[in-house]
Amino acid sequence: MPRNKQEGSQVATVFGNVETGCVRVQPIMHIARTIAELGADPGQVFADAGIPAELFDNPENTVSFEAIGTLIEHCVAATGCPHFGLLMGAGAADIPFGMLGEIMQECADVGTAIAYFQQNLHLHDRGAMATRFVDDKVASLGYILFDAQGSAVDQIYDAAVAIGVGLMRALCGPKWKPAVVLLPHRRPQDAAPFKKVFGCMPQFDAEQAALLFPVGDLERPIAGADPGKYALLAEHLKTIARLRDLNFSDQVLRVVRGLVAVRKCSLDAVAAQFSMNRRRLNRKLEREGTTYHQISQTVLRSFAERLMLDTDMTLGRIAAVLDYSDASAFTRAFRNWHGCSPKDWRRQNSRTTALTG
Repeated sequence: MPRNKQEGSQVATVFGNVETGCVRVQPIMHIARTIAELGADPGQVFADAGIPAELFDNPENTVSFEAIGTLIEHCVAATGCPHFGLLMGAGAADIPFGMLGEIMQECADVGTAIAYFQQNLHLHDRGAMATRFVDDKVASLGYILFDAQGSAVDQIYDAAVAIGVGLMRALCGPKWKPAVVLLPHRRPQDAAPFKKVFGCMPQFDAEQAALLFPVGDLERPIAGADPGKYALLAEHLKTIARLRDLNFSDQVLRVVRGLVAVRKCSLDAVAAQFSMNRRRLNRKLEREGTTYHQISQTVLRSFAERLMLDTDMTLGRIAAVLDYSDASAFTRAFRNWHGCSPKDWRRQNSRTTALTG
């Protein structure tokens, strides 16, 4: 099993802060190679996108998701490859997350490694979040972008899920494949490349971007894990997390996003995630200038916008996904957000023709 530890050790000595809406370049620092493999000139693509190529020389550098979206759009145009994001994600290093990736490889089992990944990805990525849920027989690893209307959202999701497959194969073995792949955008004209990368045909027009797999995979031991090194890295990561942690309202925002994605969101459910009652949770939020209601409305609005922009779901299905009683209740909420009906908003903001991957 590949274990790219030299790169992770170099990153562990730095581990600077990541601003809101940005991500470390490490997972996509090979983007120039992907461009060249598809027959385009990386230098020209970077120049056309207005992004310096040297940004991707250091894994510790950060880039905004807005810039990533712009760059990927230029990559698609230059290479003529409508699934550029998918190939970029498939070409990433096994676990391209610096020190976080290093500690994952020293965990006793896959479940512990995935828990570390989900709980600490914000140290690398402040424009999205990882989700992790376990049912009786099925586990999931997902990814949620915070900006539903950004550029190349579909391509970024494809890349993220492909990176997730590489991560799982690094932990479980190279023959691992998901039981189900969910992608929250329309089915492309040619879906064969997706089946080749994932080992199965994804379910398009899905509610979320996620990998589903047997819960037993979480119990797999990680080959070569070193308990002594794990203890040292875990303590180091704990120190870093304290210095770089999110404020309470941002933590709640992430929990709400994760629970909305699996239709399990309520004030009580969110409070339980922090081992407190609903009154204490709202008091803490009020001290930071917000409330659970404000946060939940922000999340529901973002999810609704993404589903209407990038999928062909009916308004009734979107209402059900977001746990509204019916389409009428969803329409009333949407009018409060935008001042128009969801049908009118969807028609005015449609980007059906822009989706290429």
